[in-house]
This record gives sequence, C-alpha cells and structure tokens, in this order.
Amino acid sequence: MRQTMEALIFEGIVDVVKKERKWSFSGKTAEGVLIHYSCEADEKRSFGRVKIVKNSIRREERECSDLYLFLEEVIQNRLDGALTASFIHELLETLAKDRQSREFQPDRIPEQDRHYEALESHMTDGHPYHPSYKSRIGFSLADNYAYGPEFDQEVSLHWVAVDERLVDVSISGENSFDDIYKQHLTDEDTRKFNRIVQEKGSGDKKYVFVPVHPWQAERLLPSVFVQQLADKDIVPLGASNSPYRAQQSIRTLARRDNAEAAYIKLALSITNTSTSRILAHHTTQNAPLISDWLNKIVRNDPLLAKERFEILREMMGISFRYDALPSIPYRSAYGTLGAIYRENVSTYLEEREQAWPLNALLLTQKNGESFIQEAIDRHGIEKWSDALIRTVTLPIIHLLYAHGIALESHAQNIILVVEEDFPTRIIIKDLHDGVRYTPDKLLHPEWAPKLNPEPETHRKFNRYSFIQTESVSEVRDYTFDAFFFICMSDICWTLEKFGLSEADFWRKCTDTIVSYQNEHPEYKERFEMFDLFSEDSLIEEMTKRRIYGDGELYFRKANNPLLLAKDVLV
Repeated sequence: MRQTMEALIFEGIVDVVKKERKWSFSGKTAEGVLIHYSCEADEKRSFGRVKIVKNSIRREERECSDLYLFLEEVIQNRLDGALTASFIHELLETLAKDRQSREFQPDRIPEQDRHYEALESHMTDGHPYHPSYKSRIGFSLADNYAYGPEFDQEVSLHWVAVDERLVDVSISGENSFDDIYKQHLTDEDTRKFNRIVQEKGSGDKKYVFVPVHPWQAERLLPSVFVQQLADKDIVPLGASNSPYRAQQSIRTLARRDNAEAAYIKLALSITNTSTSRILAHHTTQNAPLISDWLNKIVRNDPLLAKERFEILREMMGISFRYDALPSIPYRSAYGTLGAIYRENVSTYLEEREQAWPLNALLLTQKNGESFIQEAIDRHGIEKWSDALIRTVTLPIIHLLYAHGIALESHAQNIILVVEEDFPTRIIIKDLHDGVRYTPDKLLHPEWAPKLNPEPETHRKFNRYSFIQTESVSEVRDYTFDAFFFICMSDICWTLEKFGLSEADFWRKCTDTIVSYQNEHPEYKERFEMFDLFSEDSLIEEMTKRRIYGDGELYFRKANNPLLLAKDVLV
C-alpha cells in the first residue's frame, strides 16, 4: 500500500494536500462519497521522491490496514486508466506472493549463504520503486514456491530438440557451442537426449538442444508449438540431471554443482514488474555481439583496467526462428523459446573477494538487522560510503562520458565485489538489452557491432526497449534514471539509517563526478553533451504505464540532487 502510494503521488497520478509532514488525499466509495485519507510523508532531496512513514496511512483518521478497500476507493473508483483493473490485479498478486516469500524468509541470512549465488535467493524485496514488484502474473502460489528465488528450491532444467533449420544461434568470438553445452549437459544427459531423438524424432532432420524453463515446458510449449510437436520439428527431451537455483530475475538459473558453469537466462511467459519475461529473437542474437563489443572496450581502457571493472559476458544466444511461422502462431510464439548463456561471476573473483548483489545493501533481514550492519560497524560509515560511492559511480560515468555508452545499471544488474566487507570494484551483467548509445557519439564508432534490428512488432509491443538512439539526452537519461534515480537513491536512504545524510550522500556522488571531470579535461565537450547536472533530465513514469498503457511515452522532470549538491560545492 505504501509503495503504491509513493509512486502514485510522485508521478502526479493522485493529488495530495501537504501540511508539513501530514499529506492528505481522497478516495471514493462505490456510491460516490469522497473519503478522507492521510499519511505521514516526506518529499526527499533525492529527485523529490516520496517516502511514506510505515503504518501511517489512515482512512477517516483511523489506521488503514484493509488493502482491498484502499484499492477500491483510491484506485478503482478514482482512476480511469485503460489498465486500472490489471494494475489492481498485479498489486494483489504481489501481495500474495510477497507474503508467501516473507513467511519463508529466515530471521538472519546464515553465514554459509553470504556468497553471491545464495544471496540472490535472499533478496526478498523486489523492485524498490515499482508497486507491483512481485506480481509474477502466470505463477500460482505453488509455482511461486517451486520457482521463486526466495524459496531456494532445486529447479530442474528442461530441454527440447529443435530442427536446426528453425533455430538461430549467436556465439561470442572466444567461445564454442560444444564447450558451453558441456557446462550443462553431462555425457549421460547427452546419451539420453540422443536416444530420445532417435526414437521420437525424424530421421531426415538434424536437431539442436534448447533449454527451457520447467514452467514454460509444462504450461506453454505444448499448446503454442502444437504443430511443431506434431511435425517432429520439436521433440521434448525432459530434464537434465543437474540441479539449478533461480536467481533474482526468476528466469535465470545457476547450476548448483558446478560453480563455474554459465548462467542460463530463459524465456518465461510470465509478467513481473510490468514486463513480460520473454526473450525476443533479436536480443538473443545481439547478446554475444554486445558483450564482445563491451569487452573490447573494457580490455582497451586504462581507467576501467585500473578500477578492475568487468562485465559478465553473454557468451551465446539461441532462439527459435519465429519469422518461419504464419502470423497467428507468430503472435503467440514470439519470444517463448530461447536462452542466453552468461558468464559465471566466480570466474572473475580472486581468493579474498566476495560478490554481493548490489541490492543486498538495501536488505533489512527479518530480525530487523541491515545486511550491511557488520560492514559499517567494521569500517565506519564515512570510510565505507566513500569507497562504495566511488567504486560504483566511477565506471558508470566513465562509460557514459568517455565512450558515450549508458547501461541499465539498477542495483540488480550490478555486482559489488568486497574484500573484508569493504567495497573494491563492480561487475555489470544483463547487457543484451540494457545498453543505449548514439552511434556517431561513441568514442570508437568503428568498434560498434552491427546489431540485429528490432522487428516492427517488437517496437509496437515495447516502445521503451531500444539500444540505439539519435538523441544524446536519451542516452544520458538512461544512466540518470536507472543508476541515479533508482539505484543510488535507494542506497542513499539505506545509508541515512547509519547517519549519512542525503545531502552528504549526493555531495559524495558529486565529488566523484567533479573529480573525474577535473582529471579528464579531454572529455570536456562530452561532459556538456551528457550533462548529469542538468535540470531537464527525464525519469520514466513506470506506474503511469501500468495504469494508462503504452499509447504514449510517460516521462517527467525531477529535481536533480547532483545539481543541488554541485550548487552547494560552488
């Protein structure tokens, strides 16, 4: 309820009357009678985002604990968006699945789980801004228990054999198809699958093995690909022998018994945090191209080398060729059968290093203790926050300023590497559609990959999903939105609990940027081109999209805390 109201107020969907910290808004009964609601809230220095005090939402001056009544009066009876009903459905699904996961959450993360793979299963809070942060539309509660990362169940990876004429494969230059597959299929798996193909396949076809999420294999493939199954273009193979663990993204699986095996990101036809988790054909084919390109930049950049910055390369993408289908099955099948293989973080860690999902910093454990309490007790808030802010900010702004590349660098896509709980460097992941640039503004445009274009159907389906743009402000805003507005604001509020004020946090961020600019005058024109101190930066209004649809693009200006901090410095 609180997270929903914060978004509704910030995006101007619901009007409020402010009297110091007491904010008032109205609901409406089914009979049309206005109902008075109020809450205790603050407009934060961080982009003017709204933070409501826990348990402070009141209806007619009494504590409001009835979410259903709240949704009816504040959203259903007051908002006229085309998708209001589906938005409410997402919120109710989030309530059910969040409650289920919190019942399973331990009081404190066990010491043996304070490593990256296990920590991914302990990140229970979901998206910190998005109201429907755990909707997982399509999953029942039984599915959620079986496949939700918070429950740490052993997940079996299913496979199908697909006629090679109906599959496209893209591989990173340093990898081979067979080597990648050996990380996931044992000799016994391969013998079993080949035997099934001989018995149930077609003798005149050559097949490629494609991994499938078990939910997808059971719920979707038998109906969507009924013709291909009948024609033996697709042959179900069942599960391989190795156990897997679901990561935060739900559809990315990590092999439990091989610490160096690539992660597998799968097509999964559920909706979570407003997005259908399919894998479009062009993204699977672009993934290795983008990874090879970014890896070349990282390997040839002295600053990134000094900072020991790394990316988890997406080594291979595989997808069904949907353009081989007639229009009607194309629509239902698009994005439902494919995978991206991503490097394992363990291959980049040295002996004394540990890796944390960056959003672990935001986690308050069930016993009320912050995940980072011990780290800050050990090093002190000033020293620790200085290291953290510089460590995460410097590579992001260098890629933007020097190379003209923005990354979708929210906290789930950033891995923080620590030594003795102290921040030392970062690793970035999830790159296949999390990059944005203007081709002629790249530092090395000759290095840029020739990408597979988005089909027109995809552009209509998701107007916010694109990699190349002619507008440099859209590149800047991509960094501004994902990294500063979402990622850094939430870290800022976490560190407030340890005595670091918002003003001091953003001053440290601004110090990092200004120091970088002073040390690299050669990029002066690019500092102006990708101006992080601008007043006109745009923030995506994600909640408006959920209520009013994608008929138009929803963005808003917000107070820039970097600019406020710089003005104080000057």
